[in-house]
Amino acid sequence: MTPKNSAKLVRIAAWMFISFAIIWGLAPYQAVNAPARLLLDLLDLPFGDAAPTLNQSEMWLSSIGAGLVIAISIMLLGIVAPALEKSDKVVVRVTIWAFISWYLVDSVGSIASGVASNALFNSIFLAIILLPLLTVKYELPE
Repeated sequence: MTPKNSAKLVRIAAWMFISFAIIWGLAPYQAVNAPARLLLDLLDLPFGDAAPTLNQSEMWLSSIGAGLVIAISIMLLGIVAPALEKSDKVVVRVTIWAFISWYLVDSVGSIASGVASNALFNSIFLAIILLPLLTVKYELPE
């Protein structure tokens, strides 16, 4: 994949992550948190067995998680995508390791806490971001 196409896919992935984070970030706001509750229920299969309200820890940790996802997404848009276009292999390599680290910590922790289904969804997110990072074919310098 060309650096330009890889950068485009990273931008699309970042906007997908931002959309996810906006929904997740609604968790603490009782009047509008139905989409966040639905999302959390979906991530913790089987679907449909969630409590009707979120507890304080769920709301608080959702705020932290959503904020981090948005921050990472902004870095994907402002740092990683331009680095791909410039064939900056260091930024791309660090991003790959960062996402693998996130995946391992989040997925192993999810499994340990009894929410193994989240590891499945993490795998989808990991594939979405690693695809353009691992398949980029850098242009040879002239």
